[in-house]
Amino acid sequence: MINVFNCAQSQPVQKQKGEPSLKLLIVEDVLADVELMVIALETAEIQFTYDAVDNLIHCEQLLQTKQYDAVLADYRLPQFTAYQVLQLLQQSTQEIPLILVTGSLGEEAAVECIKAGMTDYVLKERLFRLPMVLQRSLAEFALRRQQQASIVCIQQQAQQQAIINSIVQAMRETLILDEVLKSTVDALHDALNPSRCFISQPDAQQEMWVNHVSAATLNREDCIGVKCFIYPHYQEAFQQGEIIIISRTDSHIPVALQELVRNWSLNSVLIAPLLYQQTLLGGIVLHQCDRDRVWNSDEISLLQAISNQCAIAIHQAQLFHQLQQQTQWEKTLNQISRSINSSLDPEYILQEIVRLTGECFAVDRVMIYAVENQQIKITREWRSSAEICSLLGYTTPLAEWIAAIDFSPYKVFYAPHMEKIRATSKEVDIVKTVPHLTVLSVPIFIRDEFFGGLAVHAMTRVHFSEEEISLLQRIADKAAIALYNAQSYELLEELVKKRTQELEAEKLLSDAANRAKSEFLSNMSHELRTPLTGILGFSSILIEEIFGSLNAKQKQYIAGIHTCGKHLLELINDLLDLTKIEAGKEELALEEIQVLKVCQDCLALFTENQLPELQLKFAIASDIHTCIADQRRLKQILVNLLSNAFKFTEVGSITLKVEQTEVAILFSVIDTGIGISPPDQETLFQPFQQLDSGLDRKYEGTGLGLALSRKLARLHGGDITVQSQLGSGSCFTLILPHSPQIN
Repeated sequence: MINVFNCAQSQPVQKQKGEPSLKLLIVEDVLADVELMVIALETAEIQFTYDAVDNLIHCEQLLQTKQYDAVLADYRLPQFTAYQVLQLLQQSTQEIPLILVTGSLGEEAAVECIKAGMTDYVLKERLFRLPMVLQRSLAEFALRRQQQASIVCIQQQAQQQAIINSIVQAMRETLILDEVLKSTVDALHDALNPSRCFISQPDAQQEMWVNHVSAATLNREDCIGVKCFIYPHYQEAFQQGEIIIISRTDSHIPVALQELVRNWSLNSVLIAPLLYQQTLLGGIVLHQCDRDRVWNSDEISLLQAISNQCAIAIHQAQLFHQLQQQTQWEKTLNQISRSINSSLDPEYILQEIVRLTGECFAVDRVMIYAVENQQIKITREWRSSAEICSLLGYTTPLAEWIAAIDFSPYKVFYAPHMEKIRATSKEVDIVKTVPHLTVLSVPIFIRDEFFGGLAVHAMTRVHFSEEEISLLQRIADKAAIALYNAQSYELLEELVKKRTQELEAEKLLSDAANRAKSEFLSNMSHELRTPLTGILGFSSILIEEIFGSLNAKQKQYIAGIHTCGKHLLELINDLLDLTKIEAGKEELALEEIQVLKVCQDCLALFTENQLPELQLKFAIASDIHTCIADQRRLKQILVNLLSNAFKFTEVGSITLKVEQTEVAILFSVIDTGIGISPPDQETLFQPFQQLDSGLDRKYEGTGLGLALSRKLARLHGGDITVQSQLGSGSCFTLILPHSPQIN
């Protein structure tokens, strides 16, 4: 009995170029039957090699150690059956067809074999069908494997998509980047099962540091905050978006990385860059420490998809952070603007500026310094806590700073590491005692003139972005506005104070002049009335001819003297009244008087001298009966208004109209005279102002009547208004309150 046949057949004569050979396992204890199978396959020009066995032990060994494309087995041998061969094939996990080659097999037995898992069968007397059955079975299994591979691919894709969806969902649920990246590394670790999974991100100096580590990572606590030294060696590849695979056995990796791989016990490393629009935002790193691992295309594809989503999430978080930062910056600027607009106190405004700047930049100290007489003096200060030493009032020579650290107060000064400055001086040495000090200073110009600067000191951060420097310059501009306003306000206060003093002096002079004028007019009026009384008295006696008769010419002259004396007396009385009112010595005798009687008394004075071409009219509302006023002064006002109307009206009518409103009685004198032009109306109520003030005056008068009447009206708490149009007459209205408020 032959135990093992291991006959590698020679290549057939008509072998197709490049066509692979089939590897067959033939289970048969009869050599002649094996040869017949071989002949049948060669006749069909099938390229193959084969192994032949006749016992289960060797069959199992071959199935465990070699890969075959098909098994040809006799249905029943003396030692075992095809069912046992099928069992061994299933245990080997090889998905290949098992074809029975049998002498006789009934239909029922064939169905049972197919149900059990055998692929097909061929009768020995019909071996010419073996090539066809073999090819059909191979095609069937190839299709089955293809379907299984498709199913596996679909499952992997579904798994990848599920992971990606979970990451995307996490991005949608929160804008907190740390939470998104933490859930990403945990999900990726569960999917790919590496030894370590983490995300590294760059700092302000573009150095990569481990920030987010999965919960299942080996030695997780030791990884957090570790600097990544791999990135500089593959910077160009990462900028192109390439995924880097590093193997322990790869002799081409840099020597520095070989030592790193040994120290971290790394067998394989997979790194996917986080790239967004040519900007490297970090990377996802996978370590495999327990075995040599070959990363397949599906795993790399999954990592690539997740890295793309992470890059988008980081970019969105950066945009959101920038938006929040811009909002906070604009809020700070608005608060500073409100402080400037709400107060003129420079101390308060500048203190608010340094406070808001410190809170906005989250620094330790903010100062405003002035440069005077080549000295830097700190004039305002804000500190984040009382533990920060105060520099308020500190003064130092500007020349020493310029020489020591190339400091220019006229431009932006930025020193991320003051302790690293090599220059030495007393002031620089003091600054160097503060560890990790970062200084940023911007100049302040007031109307293009240099004032000083705004400076921030930070001990917990070493980087200020271009946007932050620009913001500090904008705040310095606000401080310049506040300082300019303060200077302008101080100058304005000085000017106002000086002008107030001048006005007070002028007022004192004016009051003194007015008092002197009033006293002069009052004294002169009294002095003039004494001889005038004698003139009027003597002229009256002469007119009455008590001491003898007069001829016509003498009567004419005496009458002229008497008329002129009366006119002069009226002028003197008006002057006395005016000066008394201006001096505040005029007192009204208010009483309840009959309006109708007062009006009739006033009109009676003009009835006898009324011209035939001129009509005198009177109209009073039926609901007007009494009013509260000084009767003598009310008559004086009305007589003055009527006299003025008669003076400037030759034909037409003059009307005294009385009506009332809820708060006052209106006495209106309406004429159809010459009217008053708008420019003349503006000066109408000023003393000694007349409509015809030229050399050839047509109308008599002193110009005191209207001025005195308005003052008397206002003394009652009322007023006199005028409405007039040149050539169309005038209307003067006395407004007399129902309850006079004496002014």
